[in-house]
Amino acid sequence: MKNSTKNTGMKQLIFTLMLFGIILANGCKTVRYDTERYIKNTIETHKSGEFSNVKILSLYNQTSMKDGTHLKMTAYKYDNQKGLIIAAFQYYLDRKKTKDDGNVNTNTAFIRLDTMQCRAILNNYSKLETRIKKDVPQLEEEIHEDFTVSDELFISFAKSKHGDVPNYLALWIKGEKYTLSTDALLNNLEDFMKY
Repeated sequence: MKNSTKNTGMKQLIFTLMLFGIILANGCKTVRYDTERYIKNTIETHKSGEFSNVKILSLYNQTSMKDGTHLKMTAYKYDNQKGLIIAAFQYYLDRKKTKDDGNVNTNTAFIRLDTMQCRAILNNYSKLETRIKKDVPQLEEEIHEDFTVSDELFISFAKSKHGDVPNYLALWIKGEKYTLSTDALLNNLEDFMKY
């Protein structure tokens, strides 16, 4: 009886790892297409008989091991304007209806930032970091320091008792939390500004 329980648990673990691998492999392919589709249909305009040109540069494409979310940052230049698209993907398993059911659903949010908003993040990051360093949480307390970029995006640091300044921060995009390293955010924003 114990061996069958172990085997069932092992099978579930293997299935979960395989499913996660499939999600990552397929997710990277669809992420590029989804972002391109958003740019081509939301930002770029197409008129019959006319030519159009958009430049796209992939800056960041990473799945967070902390929360399983996936972020992609893509710079674009179109019609004498430069912008940054942040595509935020969440993958989750649907509630099982049968024993072998393993439907994977995605939720995708896109936000568009201009150069002024990206510069505001870079300019205010050190102030946000200073604020979180000064915070002294009580036992069992967690303090959050946020910087609002737009109605759709704010950046958040969290610190608990005995915690140093975190190496990770949260991007809250359209009400959902996406985690990435502070270095990844800052380096990619700097690359965007140089583009």
